[in-house]
Amino acid sequence: MPATATAISSTPLAVPAAANSQLTAISEISELHQLRDLYRRDWPAHCVGYYCLSNFIDWVENRQQLSSVADMKNLQIFTLDSDWHSDGLFLIVDRYQLFVNSLLASEDSERLTKAISLLNWTWPGYKVSSFRERHRLSVLSVVRDKKLTTEYDSLTVMYYKPSAEVLQLPISCSANYVLRPLNAATDAEEIDTLWPNRHQGSLFLIKRLIEWNANIGVYTADTDELVAWCLRLQGGFLGALQVKENHKRRGLGSLVAAATAQRIAEQGDDVMALVNKNNSASRGMFDKLGFKVVDNCYWLRTLPTQNVEIPWPDGE
Repeated sequence: MPATATAISSTPLAVPAAANSQLTAISEISELHQLRDLYRRDWPAHCVGYYCLSNFIDWVENRQQLSSVADMKNLQIFTLDSDWHSDGLFLIVDRYQLFVNSLLASEDSERLTKAISLLNWTWPGYKVSSFRERHRLSVLSVVRDKKLTTEYDSLTVMYYKPSAEVLQLPISCSANYVLRPLNAATDAEEIDTLWPNRHQGSLFLIKRLIEWNANIGVYTADTDELVAWCLRLQGGFLGALQVKENHKRRGLGSLVAAATAQRIAEQGDDVMALVNKNNSASRGMFDKLGFKVVDNCYWLRTLPTQNVEIPWPDGE
């Protein structure tokens, strides 16, 4: 649990959505902090919303000190009718990625469904990222009602481990390899090229994650070749975990996952990871590291309903 967590008094959460409801932007940092703190209740039940908000709050607060890729013009954070107090509802639009959350489950949250439906779904087609099982009905309802075509709808299982336990993980790197943080200038393009989820604009995403979030790379000691890596995604999860083919079966996946997890834990955060339900190798790795499955999360990508030019090139 976050070290600064305090008790949150209970508030009524069931608030109906009016017919004339509107999306409203949240721009005040103080309000974002208060909204995030609502997700501390019943820890770690709502840690997904907490860490997602924490990530984007950090990005907004630190953008002036970050490098030239710190263009935040395509980032927006919304709630419904300026009322995030009642149910913690927020939508984060980060270019084509959409993060949705509420303290209510889908079956109790007419407001979340309404808020999602008010977004402009005509373009570029949203990648609804790492959304929890409890919000699936709301997302699918909007997809159905707007007659959207999905490119994919993928199930992942959510692993979780408290920071205190993560800090106890043994990290043992052989003399043949070196562990160190990734470098966007020298590593981002290679990671993007080899990433199975590569797409238009993903290089920009990889650069941001390397420069702004916790990460670790494994390099050969003799040639300094990058052979394995793990990043912390915008939603707070471990992700983009990959080991080059000719270095597999040497324990580097577990090594880089544990090392990145410890960097996150050193910041006072618990650690979350998402693994495809059918990826037995990765699931076995997290099982051995002592992570526990606590939920299901989904990744859903809709196709644009209008043929328009992508509003951001690869470098933005």
